[in-house]
Amino acid sequence: MRRSRDLQLLFECTEDWPSFEGDDHRRHCERCDKHVSNLSALTRSEAHALFERPPPEGLCVRYHHDGQGRILFRSERYPGRMAWKRFVVPPKGS
Repeated sequence: MRRSRDLQLLFECTEDWPSFEGDDHRRHCERCDKHVSNLSALTRSEAHALFERPPPEGLCVRYHHDGQGRILFRSERYPGRMAWKRFVVPPKGS
């Protein structure tokens, strides 16, 4: 299991994001038949909301990170900019 700033990943996917159907926030992977959410297209608040209510089929994510492995989110204050934020997955049931 790989770890990135309190976000535990089961595996790293090598599928081609640009070939998926959808938009910058969410696209569909035909191989897995799941929707993949792009955390870096979301604000940190939006990402937390996603983890609080994951889809029934499970949550698949992608994200960009800086040189230190910190997840880059869309800035809440400055549209069009990216900002790293500490991200902790909310406990289940909160």
